[in-house]
Amino acid sequence: MTALEKEYGNGLYELAQEESCADEVLPALELAVTVFGDNPDYLRLVQNPAIGKAERLEMLDQAFSGAHLYVRNLLKLLCERSALSLCPGCLEQFKARYYTERGILPVEAVSAVALTEEQEKALTDKLSAQLGKHILLRKTVDPAVLGGVKLRYEGKEVDGTTAGRLEALRRRLTQ
Repeated sequence: MTALEKEYGNGLYELAQEESCADEVLPALELAVTVFGDNPDYLRLVQNPAIGKAERLEMLDQAFSGAHLYVRNLLKLLCERSALSLCPGCLEQFKARYYTERGILPVEAVSAVALTEEQEKALTDKLSAQLGKHILLRKTVDPAVLGGVKLRYEGKEVDGTTAGRLEALRRRLTQ
């Protein structure tokens, strides 16, 4: 993440916190990033210098008319500076601050088959008790893990999968 992405993400977060609207700003910013990711042609269009700045800003206003005012203003600021590509990093920084201040920890759980509701609840409760945070669980299915669960959070990876255990056994046997 670049320094500018951090600066814009932090600035937006601080403003949203000050105005008690971070809960509305986050989904609006997520939507903007999704729209740009799903529509790269639109992103190129609103960054095209052949189109007048006022017209590009109007296109953003129309496309994001339902989004929170602070998000629209950020998008217009980034557009004026030909920096709309910074949106995903701004979102990442905004989320990091949002989650940290609310005690939320995003965790990715990778399993061979989809977790049942009971398994998901048990995993979430255990992690919450161990880490002292509210767990935001993102589940991914990957048949290559064979069984068990691999967890990723805060730059760490906890591998409790069958594939991971087999790989560790293979390494020990070859040493």
